[in-house]
Parts: sequence; C-alpha cells; structure tokens
Amino acid sequence: MKLKLILLTLTISQFCFSQNMGKIWPPTTMINDVTFKDSKFDRFNIGCGFLLKVNQDTFAITAKHIICVAKTDIMKTTNFENGLKQWTMYPKDKKEQTVIMDRLLNEDKTDSVSFDFINRHDTTYNDYLIFKIKQNNSRLKPLEMRKTKLKNGEILYAIGWTYNDTEGSQRIYKYSYYQSKGTRFTMRLINAPENGGGLSGSPVVDSDGLLVGIMSGKDKDPITKEPLQSPRNIDYLIRFFSSYNN
Repeated sequence: MKLKLILLTLTISQFCFSQNMGKIWPPTTMINDVTFKDSKFDRFNIGCGFLLKVNQDTFAITAKHIICVAKTDIMKTTNFENGLKQWTMYPKDKKEQTVIMDRLLNEDKTDSVSFDFINRHDTTYNDYLIFKIKQNNSRLKPLEMRKTKLKNGEILYAIGWTYNDTEGSQRIYKYSYYQSKGTRFTMRLINAPENGGGLSGSPVVDSDGLLVGIMSGKDKDPITKEPLQSPRNIDYLIRFFSSYNN
C-alpha cells in the first residue's frame, strides 16, 4: 500500500508540474547532448532547448553560453572548427524523441565563447544558438514568438529541467516580470528554485504559451538583494528572422 501511495504521489506531482491553473502545457522542452569527433570533449544533459516555428519553418533553439562548456580546446567562437560530431536534443523523459541538429545558422566568429566575454557584454550579449533541423523524431509543439511588449508584474513561466530534476516530465516554473536591462530582463521568483542550474536554454513563455525569452542567467536586486532570474529577451530572434533567407 505504501508503494502504491508513493507512486500515486509522484504521478500527481509530475502532472502538476506540467499544468498551470487547470491548463495542460504540451511538451515543448528538450535537453542537449553535444558530441565531438574527439570524444573527450563530449557533454551530455547540458542545458535545455526547444523548437521554434517561424512562418512555415521550424528551428531548434538553445542558449549560446552552453558552448562555453561544450567545446573543444581550439574553439574560440561559435565556429565548431569542424570538430562537432553531432548535436542532439530530446525530452529528458522521452529519450527516443530525438531532434538532430543540422547547420548552425547564426555562427559568429567575432563572438568569444567565454564567460568573461559574456560578463563584459552583459546587457548587449545575444545568448541564442539557432539550428536548422536535420531530423525531427519528436512530438513536441514548436513555440511561436510573442509580438507585444511585456507588462510590469506579468506572470511568466520557464519550461524545462534543472539539474536537480533528474527524471519525470518537464517542469513549469513560475515568475513575474520585473524590469528590462538591455538584451535581458529580470523576473521575480514565485514558484521556482533559486538555483536554476540546468535551465539554461529553456523557453520563457507568457500565460498563452508564447515565447518571450530564453533562460540565460540570474541576478539580484541591487537594493533588497532579492534573487532574480535574468533571461534574454527575443529581440535578437526577431531581428534574425526578419532577414532570414533559406
């Protein structure tokens, strides 16, 4: 009886993580496995990613700062220097639903892949990797971008897994919009962990499920020292796709 009760509790808990206010949130988020021709640089379960629909095309998106860690010794920028073997995404709870990356569309040879560079360009940094998709075996719902500005105090959600979320369906973490700072904005924590390690690359969506940002870092209120999450906004994505040509 105790075992059945535990299993029932886990099932209810996982279901609650995937819904909000009675609304079922469809699976949208994946994790990254990055393998190189030299396998000593391989990195698994590193950050999150998602699919994005733009017009009639679907792309795979994740956080660029992930390759500050998932890189070879000779990589200095987002150019993989012919060392990448395969970049794969899949839902943590459905590993068979793989999405295999094709070409990186926004390679930038002037953009250093180091945390020092990111910190020095904190309010201007573009933290997106945009991939064409070679093969999509998933049943995930691609997100679409929101076209209107965020409002003060608006409820937002990050969808994904922290490194502490070792199993089960995607988590839905709740925040409220606080303020903008260049390419990023801050969110107050409502129902979310203070340490969001592993959520990098997770989509940030509004109550309608429209994309408004990507999980990228954290911050603190300079006066109250309140912990904040600090995603990047979607301005870069909007600019990129406004001039994108197959």
